[in-house]
Amino acid sequence: MSIRKNMLFIGTALGAMAWSGAAVAEEPAGSPAGAAEAGVEELSGAEAEGQGAQAEGDATPESASEPADSSRKLGVVVVTANKREQNLNEVGVTAAVIGGPSLEQQNLTSLDQIATRLPSLSFAKAPNGTPVYTLRGVGFYETSIGAYPSVSIYTDEIPLPFPVMSTHTAFDLERVEVLKGPQGTLFGQNATGGAINFIAAKPSDEFEAGVTATYGRFEQRELSGYVSGPIADGLQFRVAGRAELADGWQKSSSRPGDTNGEVENYMGRAQLAFEPSDSLRFLFNLNGWAEKGETQSGQYIAQQFQNENIGVPYMLPVGAFRDPAILATPFAADNARASDWSLSSNLLGPGKVPFVDNEMFQASLRADFDVGTIGTITSLTGYTEFDQRQGNDTDGMALNALDVPLTLGDIESFFQEIRFANDPANPIRLVVGANYSTDKVSQDVTIDYANSSATLGFGSLFGFPLSLTTVSNSQDMSSYAFFGNVEYDVNDKVTLKGGLRYTKSENDTTICQSDPEGPAYPFGNVLKFFGTLYSGDAFVPYSPGECVSINVDSESPANTAVDYLAYGETGAYINSLDEDNVSWKLGADYRFNGDVLLYANVSKGYKTGSFPTITGSTLNQYVPARQESVLAYEGGIKATSLGGALQVNLAGFYYDYTDKQLRTKLNDPTFGQLDVLRNIPESSVKGVEVEVTARPVEDLVVNAAYTYLDAKVDRFIGTNAGGDPGIDFSGTEIPYTPENQFVISGNYTPSLTSSLNLLAGVTVSYQSDTIATLGGNINPTTVNATSVSCVYCIDGYTLVDAQLGVEASDGRWRAFIWGKNIGDEYYWSNVVSGYDTVARFAGNPRTFGVTLSYTF
Repeated sequence: MSIRKNMLFIGTALGAMAWSGAAVAEEPAGSPAGAAEAGVEELSGAEAEGQGAQAEGDATPESASEPADSSRKLGVVVVTANKREQNLNEVGVTAAVIGGPSLEQQNLTSLDQIATRLPSLSFAKAPNGTPVYTLRGVGFYETSIGAYPSVSIYTDEIPLPFPVMSTHTAFDLERVEVLKGPQGTLFGQNATGGAINFIAAKPSDEFEAGVTATYGRFEQRELSGYVSGPIADGLQFRVAGRAELADGWQKSSSRPGDTNGEVENYMGRAQLAFEPSDSLRFLFNLNGWAEKGETQSGQYIAQQFQNENIGVPYMLPVGAFRDPAILATPFAADNARASDWSLSSNLLGPGKVPFVDNEMFQASLRADFDVGTIGTITSLTGYTEFDQRQGNDTDGMALNALDVPLTLGDIESFFQEIRFANDPANPIRLVVGANYSTDKVSQDVTIDYANSSATLGFGSLFGFPLSLTTVSNSQDMSSYAFFGNVEYDVNDKVTLKGGLRYTKSENDTTICQSDPEGPAYPFGNVLKFFGTLYSGDAFVPYSPGECVSINVDSESPANTAVDYLAYGETGAYINSLDEDNVSWKLGADYRFNGDVLLYANVSKGYKTGSFPTITGSTLNQYVPARQESVLAYEGGIKATSLGGALQVNLAGFYYDYTDKQLRTKLNDPTFGQLDVLRNIPESSVKGVEVEVTARPVEDLVVNAAYTYLDAKVDRFIGTNAGGDPGIDFSGTEIPYTPENQFVISGNYTPSLTSSLNLLAGVTVSYQSDTIATLGGNINPTTVNATSVSCVYCIDGYTLVDAQLGVEASDGRWRAFIWGKNIGDEYYWSNVVSGYDTVARFAGNPRTFGVTLSYTF
């Protein structure tokens, strides 16, 4: 552990040492390429990347007619959508690319901030901070750290198999690639929505260094830097680091002057590139991050009464067991900073509940061996660790209505891939390979609900006031796959494409729900209460940590849930998932007059099944959701006009989903409504994307992108968030899928003098309304909200960001002021319910600051 911490701090320190550097190696920021970097290369990647070189063997595409002013011509962007570098405008895939200088200028330091620049990519923050990414309406909302996503994430093609690992990966990057639509044949079964690839800046042949410092609102202090260059002939290095510090931005509604949300993050990366011969290359990468500060707390917006017809504590009239302190707590104001949090818990005693102490470490090795002129064999090896220790205040109150004071987690992942790609100049381009991965995940989540109706109800009715629950989930996952992809140039106009992948996966899981206090419970002896409700045995004590979920089917209480325990007995849930599938893709590209590319693709992709990490009084709540599949159809056009100064792209798609995995509700006979992971039998997504990038004059680049989504459940009957059963959700919107999203951006960098350029940029992003839970557009009958008309709705919002400053024409230095959410728009990305409360998780308020950067 200490080695990883030292690596992170050393990386940051060495990056700051760039002040002592010498030579300049970057593209001058005032050049056409440098100017283009500040824009978003959406769909076509229409603007040049300063460090993104054209793939070897690919010719820079020339327009049929040169522009009147060649300096207006948009540049070339390279992507690795087919696991080889290609010019994005020459392949029939839909992708978005943001360059490293754009990330720096717009101060985008995380994937959730990047998502605001990319229509069709949506971000939601789970109550415990786990990021959830939805791409084109395809995502997987799960709060546990050990759930595979539907949008897979990579660093230089090395997987970050779980979203929580990506939290602080966006630093010292060459670019970020977002590949849209199922990517199952080349990127695996958990890429039904798409794949996101962070491309790190690589070691350089000549010495170069740089440092960037930022100061902003809420005492935001950031320092990043890098040093890169040769060590010996054929051996180069790059070391980069970043530190982020800030004071709390949330304000307590019950304790004036108390704040929450302190930031303390450290990131580091060290790389060695070794080329012992012209045909053999190695890249070794050590990277990681640590976050210390405080987790965001919720905003209490509504009371969530349990359904009076469901659950043991609710046999008396609604409200009989409500804590007066909850009823007296006012709802949060419509302000991003308004919140509250607990200063103690029944588990840890006095101490602020929101805190974080998480770490991630990754080591990877890439080896490329050229087999003469035939092609290249590539080996990718990666090992990743993640350690979690944090607390979260979910209810947004100074009470313990629903807090998670302690979450402990651990992940160890190993990945190995070997593949062969032939010469990219060949009219038949092949990629074939195999990979193997293992993931060991353990997570212990302790929930404190001492002020909830569950505690009061059980205490009043049975003398058994439950207040703490720990859910432990231990998973041992493995998979292997064989894949192949082919592109065949029939002639200079037509390319046919196809891909196939076979995947076999296993997941052995043990889930245990327990009371961590056992007989030491302050209200008296804790008794083995749950099982006696069904077995009829006498109450008996049990030990702390003993698994207490009942072997009962909560939806058919006369039946058992598992066959290794007697009816009504308590114990752990033990099960395995053993699945396999075949993903495939077929497509064709047609080039017309050298300036227009038409493409059509059809593909089948899969996401592996998953076990939930939830509180479950009965064992059948832990039954996994089996693998989901999607049949995707997509067609589009990429057109270059005005001699390369204008790029227009249009794509339409239709996804036919089977067994989509979705969090819904279940009416538990003991506690009332609780979470459960379900397969939605049938659902679908239809959509259109359009993007226009133009350079009307040499120094101005304008980009506009729009996404329309129609994501619906086609067939499912279940329970809503208020415990209302038998709801027909046919035609209901899929959560976290706004119907309309657009981004408009402009970057203007004219020369002020022979050595100085203006730096001006603005971005306006919008997303329309969506919902946070299935059927969330209609308030459940059990909700009491005086100031919120739609409790589980996520209202649409518009964000405006801007930058203004100056930069040296040779790219040596840059100074600018920036602002995010300039209009101080109040918006939120998620709404969650507890036993008695509903809370929002708001986006950041207006922030602003100044950034200085210098390269040597």
